Amino acid sequence: MLVQLYSGNKPNGQPIPIVEHSYDADRDFYIATLAEPLTAGRQYLLLMEYEGYLNDLLVGFYRSQYKRDDGTDAWLAVTQFESTDARRAFPCFDEPALKATFDVSIARQTNMTSISNMPLVETTPLETALLADPVLSSAYNRERVATVVAHELAHQWFGDLVTMEWWSDIWLNEGFATYMEYLGTDSFEPTWRYLDRFVTNDLQYVFALDSLESSRPISIAVQFPSDIDQLFDAISYSKGASIIRMMNNFLTEPTFRNGLTNYLTIHQYANAAQDDLWQALTVQAHADGTLSPDITVKTIMDTWTLQMGYPVINAIRATDGSITLTQERFLLVKSPNSTDTHDYKWWVPVSYTTQSSPDFSQTQPSYWIPSTEESITIDGITDGQWVFFNLQETGYYRVNYDINNWQLLINQLETEPSVINLVSRAQLIDDALNLARAGRLVYDVALSLDSYLNQETELEPWQAALDNFEYLEEMFTRKAGYGQLKHYLLDLLVPLYNSVGFDDNPDDPQLEQIKRVLAVDWACHLEYEDCVSRSVDLYNQWMASPSDQTLISSNLRSTVYCTAIAQGGEAEWNFAWAQYLATNVASEQDRILYALSCTREIWILTNSSLLCDPCVSRYLDMAFTENSGVRKQDSGRVFSNVASNDVGRDVAWQYLQDNVNSIAAYYQSFGVIGDLVSSVSNEFNTELELQELIQFKNDNIDALATATYAIDQSIENTSNNIAWMDNYYDYIVNWLTLNGYP
Repeated sequence: MLVQLYSGNKPNGQPIPIVEHSYDADRDFYIATLAEPLTAGRQYLLLMEYEGYLNDLLVGFYRSQYKRDDGTDAWLAVTQFESTDARRAFPCFDEPALKATFDVSIARQTNMTSISNMPLVETTPLETALLADPVLSSAYNRERVATVVAHELAHQWFGDLVTMEWWSDIWLNEGFATYMEYLGTDSFEPTWRYLDRFVTNDLQYVFALDSLESSRPISIAVQFPSDIDQLFDAISYSKGASIIRMMNNFLTEPTFRNGLTNYLTIHQYANAAQDDLWQALTVQAHADGTLSPDITVKTIMDTWTLQMGYPVINAIRATDGSITLTQERFLLVKSPNSTDTHDYKWWVPVSYTTQSSPDFSQTQPSYWIPSTEESITIDGITDGQWVFFNLQETGYYRVNYDINNWQLLINQLETEPSVINLVSRAQLIDDALNLARAGRLVYDVALSLDSYLNQETELEPWQAALDNFEYLEEMFTRKAGYGQLKHYLLDLLVPLYNSVGFDDNPDDPQLEQIKRVLAVDWACHLEYEDCVSRSVDLYNQWMASPSDQTLISSNLRSTVYCTAIAQGGEAEWNFAWAQYLATNVASEQDRILYALSCTREIWILTNSSLLCDPCVSRYLDMAFTENSGVRKQDSGRVFSNVASNDVGRDVAWQYLQDNVNSIAAYYQSFGVIGDLVSSVSNEFNTELELQELIQFKNDNIDALATATYAIDQSIENTSNNIAWMDNYYDYIVNWLTLNGYP
């Protein structure tokens, strides 16, 4: 590489001599020592001649493959520069605070096409069905298209117009874009009720990760590219969005919107840190009177961005009609060997309503629990009536009540559940099951609360319940009590299944379609006979008429494919593989890739089995082999899908242990290994599996680098699962037996 530096903005005269140079591989720096010092304020011109190449690593400037309508392969050159991969394409100051303008020229053949997100000399017409196919795209696909478009449009302001100063504040980009995707989608299609679904899609999702001791703060110092990449996780996206939603509610939407507008205006075409956001919001809040003059947004929000985790608020009622609220960090399991001595306390906004005058719409806080105080007391609560805190889960915290209040809430759900807002019903379900999982609430209460579900008809509470039931099922699946749990879950689910029906109706409202997908998927997963037989029948019809795209509705395809392949054998699998190779619709490819992992024939999943001596290769081998039909960017998903199969989990884990070096070589990076370990170990709950995880880490410690963080979380998660099995498995089996599921 030729490097020349000139004084001025033109290459005039002799370049300034470079006496020596070196490379800092950890930070991707080229370091040049000059023969003379540079003068501050003077303009210099840096010229570099270099050679780049079109790689296959899915980062930088790389090539990707797709299928044309006629089934032939086509290639395109694309970029993936975030976070630190622009430097893979060309030498540059690849840091967020060092903004630059670009002029890009592309030389290509006349029969090729260039597409850019910058202004083009010539506009390029786009196919109207490029993003969503009217026949093959499901209700979920339509939502996904809407949210991705809204998310990326939001980046025009959060990330492009105003960029964070450094990667430690990446949540200012991704948290805002994630929150705005809900606002944008809700504005586009209010009937989807997408804002209500934030709680189950993002907030409750990230609670699980943030309940671990190995979580991290939203804002955290990073230096190296490998560390930066780890910040693109649920903490930055989902927790970031959750605390933004919390601010929107405690400041009120007008104050938040106006303060945000000022922030964007002040820092447009420049960079900002989180303190700049706090300042703009504080000025607006004080002007509007929505925040006390002696409190700043920084005082409140630093407790949420600079500390890991989140609190549980314990609400204990006294006999005099008062309720005392205390806070402490919520952990699924606190390790007895923990060295963390930090006294976690937050500024907690407290909203509430009561049984005598239930109003779940007033989400602006009535009280605050300051981070400097152990507790607060609220007076005047009527005895014998329930009280509900954290309305619509707008605060980023859980709530635990005394047993009497839990019972009053259960009674309300059993008699007239609609009195409690549907988002708040989802909140109750998620809080109760996770408090029980953490040993803060007896499982009798949580499971008794869930028993009202056989009369629940709304999507959000069911989504919260099924997300939590998934954990119970994962823990039970290899134990004798699984049959009891399955019967209990079916008793709750079948009324919903019968209500929405198996047959899809594309004219139904979006929420009804999503609810049907959820009910049918779980009914088939739990092997409900009506669901299984109808799925197998539809798949057989499709095998007989593969060109008929109307036989199986797009909403049910994933479930039908998976169920039929699980119930079938090689013929069903091979047919699906042929359909995968034939289609060029991305959503259909994704569905088939998932369904192929549902087989219970181990020899199909891997050729490592002795039963597969005649096989050239099978599914896991295809995933990590060039030109097998599975694209490199889909290989991790294939592995995760196989690992989620009860039969495939052990196969995938053994495969990863046996082939870790070849898989890393396939990606030319060990970074992906952490993601694979996370996906395969999610259900681990035995001492043997824990020791295997620890041994895997120790055997590969020198190569794992940044993947170590994900593996440490997997080890913690497995330890938590073992503790849960020791503490609660027999207890729940006994509860099931006593409640009619022997």
